[in-house]
Amino acid sequence: MNYTSLLGVSTTGIVFIALGGALLLFIFLFCLLVPIKYWVHAMLSGAYIPSYRLVALRSRKIDLKKIVEAYILSKKSKMGFSLDQLEAHYLSGGDCMELLSALVKARGTNIPLNVALAKTIDLTSHNLNEVIDSAIEPKPISIESISAVTQDSIELIVAVNGTIKVNIEKYYSELGEETLRNRIVNFVISNIALSGNHKTALSTPEIFVKDWQKASLDEGCSVILCDLQVKSVDIGRDIGAEMATKRAEREKAYAELDAQKEKNAEMQRELQMKTRVEEMKGEVLSAEAEVPKAIADAIKEGRFSVMDYYKLMNLQADTALRRSIISDEKAKKRG
Repeated sequence: MNYTSLLGVSTTGIVFIALGGALLLFIFLFCLLVPIKYWVHAMLSGAYIPSYRLVALRSRKIDLKKIVEAYILSKKSKMGFSLDQLEAHYLSGGDCMELLSALVKARGTNIPLNVALAKTIDLTSHNLNEVIDSAIEPKPISIESISAVTQDSIELIVAVNGTIKVNIEKYYSELGEETLRNRIVNFVISNIALSGNHKTALSTPEIFVKDWQKASLDEGCSVILCDLQVKSVDIGRDIGAEMATKRAEREKAYAELDAQKEKNAEMQRELQMKTRVEEMKGEVLSAEAEVPKAIADAIKEGRFSVMDYYKLMNLQADTALRRSIISDEKAKKRG
């Protein structure tokens, strides 16, 4: 029995129905497995991605939106990134859109950012676009209270303003902003020290930052010095006067020390003289103590009579009386 004739459908019709069913099934499975939205978006953007690649990417739980948009940006900007390269960067923990947008921005502003360095920064800091912005737009810096002494011994206190930006080529240099600041301070101190007269320096403060470009203060640093200007100059201490005062005080102290030494020496000499006088008095008293004994021995031996002894005593009494009279007369004259 011919069933096709019973259904009123010819063999050709059945074939077409079967093909149509197969097509519908394929479309259903395609729509079920393939992320149509991203596939169409990529195709219409001129960055065709095979459907099986999208399926494979989704199976590895990759953010299709980021990958597709990054691939489209790569094609539009002619950066030349392949889908495999973007996938590898994503799986490494990077942000593909961040990477590509930063590279595009760097190329548009003539910043020498190569792909390898861009990937490294993105993988380590995840703020690649901020780094590019800081390499484009200078950041202001200020250094206060830089003090040094001019050749006429006057202290000057200088403050400077400047601008810096990131040096992409030296981004990972160990010499950073702090190193640059220290170099600026040393540079200004050197110029202050070379100033012969503080009044001239105050009238032309630009000499403190003169030829800063030639000094290559930012050499090897991760930042570039774009500008350097003097903000203010103040007069500090008069170092010459302070040194003269200290010198005078030191000389005075030395003089006082010498005077004290001389005084001590005089006191020592006086003490020695008093000691000698006392010694001599002791000797006199000792000698006087021997006189009566000597007289007694002389009398016993017949070498000195009693009358001679009384004459000696009278002579001593007369001498004492005369001394007393002379002393009284002198006292009266003074009175």
